[in-house]
Amino acid sequence: MNSLTAKLLRVVACGANPDVNLAVLLTHAKKNKILLHLLRALNIEGPLREQQELGISEVTKVIQTLSKLLTNYNYVFFKLVKPVRYVPADVDLLIEESQVVKAAHRIMGLGYRVAVKDPYCLTLTKGDSIIDLYVHPSLGGVIFINGQKLLEHKCLKEFDGNEVISLEGYAEALVAASHAIYKERIYTLNDYLTVEEWTSKKTIKLSQQLNCEEVLKTAINVNGKISRGMLQAPYRIPFSAWLPIWTRKLQKDSLTRATSMNILRTLPDKRTGKLLISKLVTET
Repeated sequence: MNSLTAKLLRVVACGANPDVNLAVLLTHAKKNKILLHLLRALNIEGPLREQQELGISEVTKVIQTLSKLLTNYNYVFFKLVKPVRYVPADVDLLIEESQVVKAAHRIMGLGYRVAVKDPYCLTLTKGDSIIDLYVHPSLGGVIFINGQKLLEHKCLKEFDGNEVISLEGYAEALVAASHAIYKERIYTLNDYLTVEEWTSKKTIKLSQQLNCEEVLKTAINVNGKISRGMLQAPYRIPFSAWLPIWTRKLQKDSLTRATSMNILRTLPDKRTGKLLISKLVTET
């Protein structure tokens, strides 16, 4: 239990004093998407902290703007509010399917443009700001969790001092597990802490309703191995383990199965096809 991952967990989760080179610990925190949390926990000042605080400030401004813009829309911010503080690379929203086009046009009125158009997600950009507008979380146009059902599990939560419409913690735990395993094949301490702290009986029930039981069980198993020092994070899900999970998902989930052919339309696209292939075949 003397691994770098274990030491980082002790600092973040238990408030322990770091007994490792600070630069090394910060680099590991960045890879695990918990850098801001570590900087705040250790009260570290300097350019890196300033950069992270500026990043979270910019994200917060976007969230405040969207919250006002989308008043009376049925939406939720997700992959945003976590048990740990971090700077998300983009702002992700789930929105009612019938409202997505109108919402996208409203966002474009702020100066954003559509950069990527997926069957169930629009990526809008303005400078360094990125907004992903989802109907369903998907990979290559293949739905892996029903986003419209997730909308039924929203609440008000705090994000860096601001009240936002977010998923309930138990639902966010399922999203973290699903996104990390189904889509990214990378499991970070950000995912670990979200699953560890927010998984409950409600998460298990929701996973059964959305045909995500196996991915939740996999995440809980990975968490146990990380806790026991058997795995280090970030942990790449081996392709040999990932493929059977997806195969069984296709067999069991009618929504995933019905959208599976979309992947054939995604692969020829230079940008998204290249990203998809890299997720599927990369082992290191």
